[in-house]
Amino acid sequence: MPTLSTSVAFVHVIRTWRLSKSVTAVIALGAMSLCLSTSAQACEFNNVHFKTDFEAGKIDECKQLTENHFELLTKPENRPINPSPWYAFKVVNKSTENQQISIVIKGEKAKPRYLPKMSIDGKQWQALPFDIIDNAIHISIQLQQQDLYIAGQEIIDNAFYAQWNQALAKQSGFEFQQLGLSTEGRRIDALVHSKPENKEWFLVIGRQHPPEITGALALLSFVEELASQQQLNADFLARFNVMIIPNLNPDGVAEGNWRHNTKGTDLNRDWGKFTQLETQQVQTWLNKTLVEQQKLVFALDFHSTQQDIFYTMPSDYTVAPSTFSEDWLKQLNDATVSSFTVRPKPGSSPNRGIFKQYLADEYNIHSITYEMGDNTNRELIKHVAQTAAQTLMQQMLSIEPEQYIYQPAVSNQ
Repeated sequence: MPTLSTSVAFVHVIRTWRLSKSVTAVIALGAMSLCLSTSAQACEFNNVHFKTDFEAGKIDECKQLTENHFELLTKPENRPINPSPWYAFKVVNKSTENQQISIVIKGEKAKPRYLPKMSIDGKQWQALPFDIIDNAIHISIQLQQQDLYIAGQEIIDNAFYAQWNQALAKQSGFEFQQLGLSTEGRRIDALVHSKPENKEWFLVIGRQHPPEITGALALLSFVEELASQQQLNADFLARFNVMIIPNLNPDGVAEGNWRHNTKGTDLNRDWGKFTQLETQQVQTWLNKTLVEQQKLVFALDFHSTQQDIFYTMPSDYTVAPSTFSEDWLKQLNDATVSSFTVRPKPGSSPNRGIFKQYLADEYNIHSITYEMGDNTNRELIKHVAQTAAQTLMQQMLSIEPEQYIYQPAVSNQ
């Protein structure tokens, strides 16, 4: 069972970006199609197989262009969709000798988003040199006798979450609970820390969009810091109840989806509509929990995008306290290393089904979409997340309970 101090390493984090001497960038090669694989789980050719028979595996079509040159295509689960072409596959050398092959990775009607990474064990990853030619990723690899994983980001699968949740619960005061089941019957698990005398709740969710791994890494480090044994944490948990749902879309994670759940729905466009089992599980918990004196006071939703951004509600929106997000993010910016810039982006988007907007409209509270850049340094992600947890606990403790209750302005007319 991984300990909290080692779990981020266990979660397949790239600690250093050492480039393998056995991989080289490839220039544009011919595009003549010689063979199309029809295997659903593995694209099998004479000397090499491309397999996706593991969670998060994703490749939909394979072509052999020349003897050692292959083209792989990833397609979205459905359309319309935010173009975030995910790919993850295992390369199996079927030759008795080492061989050099080149691979072109394409996303159907989409530019590349995720840069290629490789791993021998599926846990420790390193960057692959690549070229982008005609909106496709071109790589060259030296195949030896062991299998090789290639993916757009580190793979964090459902099995990891199951281990991580249990390890954190075992080593902290958090309780490991099953929130409910996904559309395909996978567990949606939660970590809860609550006391009967506490009335204020803090909610954290993650992995609404399966490939957004940097957001997932940020959530893991944030929660580990929140659960660590320090006086600040003890003071925080003595006042606030906490609900954490690290992986709201286990079906999308398992199937290697670009963005949606197994019903082809973007979960972060379903809040307030609640047409999907995954968001319904959270709605049921909210309705069951927030009764009598119980109140939700703040929430975080972890994601990834092209750069580090914190999407907030405007300070003049119907949320309380009015400048809570602004004040916290200023503290975070002051406390992090100078090379990291906290970029708040206030805005509202009514009726779009977005998590932070729904909570603002339904509960009059601040909620932030915490976005980490796809290519942000992994140690920096960890540092920012740990600092975010520390400064947020300080900020929340500094607010009196009545200040979290929204009071409409009294008209002078």
